[in-house]
Amino acid sequence: MKLLEKFKRLSMPKRILVVVLASPFLAVLTFLSLGLSTWLVSLFGLPIIGWAVSRNSWRASKRSSDKKVYLSFALSLVATVTVLLVLRQPQYRTDWEGGNPLDDVIMLLLLATAVALATTWYLAGWVGHRVFMGSKNRKIAG
Repeated sequence: MKLLEKFKRLSMPKRILVVVLASPFLAVLTFLSLGLSTWLVSLFGLPIIGWAVSRNSWRASKRSSDKKVYLSFALSLVATVTVLLVLRQPQYRTDWEGGNPLDDVIMLLLLATAVALATTWYLAGWVGHRVFMGSKNRKIAG
């Protein structure tokens, strides 16, 4: 009940902001309760986790690893696009009935694609937060 009382004490703009920020979480919870599970959680969850990790390190004034994370994001994005382009080649298409000798390689490429996409998606939340906070600081300073 305390949470509801705190919400009622907020000004109208802050209430609207809280509702806007909480609505994606509520949508995810609704979808999960309806049975839509893993793909939806990963769609919203990974960037939110990246955003939260960046936010915590920003508040702790730990900005020394920014260049490493930007580089990691760029490399994972290049790796993801490269693997996706390789998978689009005709020799890497299969019907999964065992006739293609590259079935094992195709499966490994699909796994690499999933890992690269997850890494890129996670780092996108981190990089998005840093870009947002950097532009916010430049507006305040300038």
